[in-house]
Amino acid sequence: MDEESNFLLLITEDPETNKFLAIMMGVMFFSITYHASVFFHFKSEEIQLKDTTPEWNVSFEQESQISQETQIIADAQKASFYLDIEPSSVGEGKYVGFLEISVTYQETSDAFLDPCDFVSVNLRPEGINAQWNDENNTLSGSSDNCQSINLFLQIYPDYDGSNKTQFGSSKEEAESTWSNDSFGFGELNLEVEVNTQERVSGVPTQSDDDEEITVSWTLHAFKPLATRL
Repeated sequence: MDEESNFLLLITEDPETNKFLAIMMGVMFFSITYHASVFFHFKSEEIQLKDTTPEWNVSFEQESQISQETQIIADAQKASFYLDIEPSSVGEGKYVGFLEISVTYQETSDAFLDPCDFVSVNLRPEGINAQWNDENNTLSGSSDNCQSINLFLQIYPDYDGSNKTQFGSSKEEAESTWSNDSFGFGELNLEVEVNTQERVSGVPTQSDDDEEITVSWTLHAFKPLATRL
């Protein structure tokens, strides 16, 4: 401890050492001050830029396109219904938001008290770029009482038709989040399976070996429109 004290005393009493220490301290102080001023200068510009970025209200011009297809499916058989979505069918400047599917049927055997057939459907998770894992999706279903089977597929991320608030330096930048044409184009495959039910207990019926199935596709497209707030 005495040696350390003597060493500190020695260097502080030496004029040359004191001069060197003073220069080093000055350089360190200047360096710290410079870097701090540069950081806060650019940081303040970044904050100011963020505060001055225009705010936009993005509304959506919406359009629904409906198409139908009917097939007669034999007992214990599967059939595929296809929907081909192309940019030309959606329209210029429009994007695919989400898809609703309705599968309907009635007992068509005309047999007295013949029960409704069992119909199951499954939208295969392939063919287009969509939000296949979205929690709001319904990609499969079934019915044994002639009730409609309704499916839903979220295609464009977070699109629900309601207005959105965006920040952007221009109208085009504000709309860019809702102008991605990589979603929704391609071919979808809906698989439908029929299992007929031929009799009610105690009542004989005629042979029931097929069912008429109608699939309605409702494609919801949109066009974004940004207005400055």
